[in-house]
Amino acid sequence: MSVLQRDLFLITLESQFRNIFYTSKSGKDNTELRLRAQGFIHAGELLQLCTRQDVQQRMEKVYLEIFGVSISERKPSEAIKRQHAILSGDYDYFDEPAWLRQQKFK
Repeated sequence: MSVLQRDLFLITLESQFRNIFYTSKSGKDNTELRLRAQGFIHAGELLQLCTRQDVQQRMEKVYLEIFGVSISERKPSEAIKRQHAILSGDYDYFDEPAWLRQQKFK
């Protein structure tokens, strides 16, 4: 595969990540977009257009661009709040739909 094809693949992958993350940020279901991206990534790996590291770097870059924090920075805060709710017995935290709780972290 040529360098041009690899570059086009990675640009398209970043675009797919943007669509996924913007959809998630707006509180809408992004399942179809995620599944499409997974298939796209799998094809890219089979055709040797990308590596797992390429994919991870692009995903981190776009996530930071959209949410303003890295994936690793955001996930612990959500887990910490959930654990705090469990430990303190604040089960009202779980009465709110998960997608609304996630909006608070964006």
